[in-house]
Amino acid sequence: MEAAKKSKVIILSFLIGSIVIGVLAYVGMAIGGNEAVALIHKTIEERGGTVAQGGIMAVPLDESPFEKSGKGNTIFKIDYTKDGKTYTAFYRSKNQSSIISEQEEWIFAE
Repeated sequence: MEAAKKSKVIILSFLIGSIVIGVLAYVGMAIGGNEAVALIHKTIEERGGTVAQGGIMAVPLDESPFEKSGKGNTIFKIDYTKDGKTYTAFYRSKNQSSIISEQEEWIFAE
């Protein structure tokens, strides 16, 4: 194989490999996010509540009651209704994107 053609094949292989890895990472993160949302709905429903429309938001540490959070955590603020009243809960999930993380935890303000 000619040197120029070999060089093009190597570059093309690298680009295709990079795109495949990027797509796999994106899909993995999307699935992880969907699992967290499903767990939030399940937990709130088990406590007799209903998550409000658009009531799940990812928030930074300083907008939550948690004292610590790592790069491997996502903090969710959840607005939900229970017995006709509106409440807010916070959930710190562990998203496996980093080894620096705190344990999963819920804080309910009922």
